[in-house]
Formats: sequence, structure tokens, C-alpha cells
Amino acid sequence: MHIQNIDSKNSFYNLYRINNVYNWRKPLLLVEVKTTKLQAKKEKAIIDKISRVSKELSFTDDRLTLIEQMISLSKLLMKYDLNISTTFRTIDEKAQDPTYFVATYFDTKDMEQALWVHRMIRLLARYVLLYDKFFETKNNRYLLLARKVRQSINKVFASETNKGHLKYSIDFSLKQFSPFWKFEQVVKSRILDGNSFSYNEIRNFSLSKSSDASTIYARVLDAKLPSFNENVSLVLHYNQALLDLMDDWQDMEEDVRGDMPNVFVMSVLENVPYSIIKKYGITNLRNIIRNSLDSFESPIIRLIDEYRASVKKISIPSNLVFIKLVSDHHANALSRAISS
Repeated sequence: MHIQNIDSKNSFYNLYRINNVYNWRKPLLLVEVKTTKLQAKKEKAIIDKISRVSKELSFTDDRLTLIEQMISLSKLLMKYDLNISTTFRTIDEKAQDPTYFVATYFDTKDMEQALWVHRMIRLLARYVLLYDKFFETKNNRYLLLARKVRQSINKVFASETNKGHLKYSIDFSLKQFSPFWKFEQVVKSRILDGNSFSYNEIRNFSLSKSSDASTIYARVLDAKLPSFNENVSLVLHYNQALLDLMDDWQDMEEDVRGDMPNVFVMSVLENVPYSIIKKYGITNLRNIIRNSLDSFESPIIRLIDEYRASVKKISIPSNLVFIKLVSDHHANALSRAISS
């Protein structure tokens, strides 16, 4: 920019001010550069670790070793998101399943692709869980956060050169799943009105709640994996159902306090009215549910057995067969948790 008609005094002052501003910003610019380089170095170190652990994964029938490796991988993938807010970190702790990353790596042997899938699944799960919190608490903060996450999803798609059908199928899938939250409110009203639930009703609610796996997350694998077929979606759905059952067991007290549908609570309403359950402490409530599990007709035991048996009957591509081992692990972990 050319400036005319400035006297020497003002010219000297302006030159001093410009130099002063530059000298003041110079250290900040250096700090920013150093910070960026440090973050890039940390990210590369984490990716190297993820790559090393991924290469050690095997298809063997040693389920315990595979699960231990996947747990280690899950912790590394959490570190991969370096700049994550406390709110998102709390939400993400509910979605630490590395299955989608491992499936992509096994099927493509492409680390960059696997990390992309991981990031997309993480964003989609974050979006769903934030909407869960919004419908549970009616706190608009969660709605605003969910919309911000949706913007982040759009940005990832905008920068992706090989989008294929993924962008519009995800839009459709999110709209497909959204009626669940209204259905959940219907179930909540029925609980508060003193209704009990049959096994079929409990199973229907359980599978509806976990349908985000087959409706949303599996669409990412559908777009990216050469070996994917719809049987994989079915197994992922059952796996998510088992994980959601574990969440219900762990969150039982919080769900009762907030009057949110909980499969374990629904399973005993035929014998114990909800108005009585509301007065129980968590220890008494868990004891009542554990006592109900001793029955051969326990809806919870039937659910776990049915999901496990269904997965065993499903044939999936050999590159992705580990997902069935994960199903068995989830079922066993859940059985141990509710019986101990």
C-alpha cells in the first residue's frame, strides 16, 4: 500500500509502530510454528504406534490375544485425536470400539484409509451420542454441539476426493435413525405409566436402540471395504446391541434417576412396579435384577443367548471374521458383569 503526504515525524512514528507490532508478533509466530511442529511430531509417533500394533493383529482363534490387542489399539486411537475438548472426550469414552478401524485395516491394508474410517465413525458416533444426551436432558447445549459435529462431518466429506455414495447415504441413514429418539420417549412414557414389557417388546427396544450400527456406521464400511456385505451389518448390529446392554447395566442408576428406558429395569417391571424401583438404591436394584436372572425365562439371559446364537449362524467374509470373535467377547463380558 502506497501512502502519500505523511510528514517525517508521522512517518517515523508509523515505522516505529509497524516494527514494534512485528517484533511483538514474531515470538508468537515462532511459538505457533513450534507448537504445530510438536503436534505433528506427536501425531506421527502415535500413528507409528498404531501401525505397529495393527500389523501385530492376527486372525487366529485366540480370542483373548486379539481382544487385548484391540484394547491397546483403542487407547492409541483415543490419543490420535489430540485436540479434543473435555466434553467430546467424555462422550467419546462411550464409543471406544476399534472394530471399524480394524475391519478397514484387515480388508485394505491401508493405514491412511483405516484412520479415515476411524475418524468418520468417531464423528458419527459423537453426533448420535450428543443427540442422545439432548433428548435425555433437553439441554440445548448438546443440540448445538451435535450440529457442530455435523458441520465437521460435512468438512471431512468436502475434503474427501473419493466420496462415492457415502455422503448422501450417510445423510439418509442419519434421517433413518432419528425416529428412534421419539420411540424412546414413547417407551419412557409407558414405563412412567406403570406398564410392563414382554420379551418381544424388550428385544424390539434393544435392537432399535443399537440400529445405529447397521444403519449409520456400517454404511462407512460399505463405501470403503471391498469385502463388505450386508451380513457384516447384521453382526455389527448384534455387537452394538451387546455393548448397549453393557451400558445399560453400568448406567442403571443414572437411567432410573432420569427416568430413561433401561433394558434391565424393563425386564423386571412385570414383578416390581416402577414406582417401587424409583425408591430403591442401586445395590437393591441390582440385587433384584440379579435374582431375576436366575430364572430360565429371564429376558436378559434370553437376549444374550439369542444374540450370540444369531451371530454364530451368520456367514461373513474371511477378512472380517474377527468381528464374530468380538461378539463372543462382548457376550461373555456382559454375562460376567451381571453375575458378579
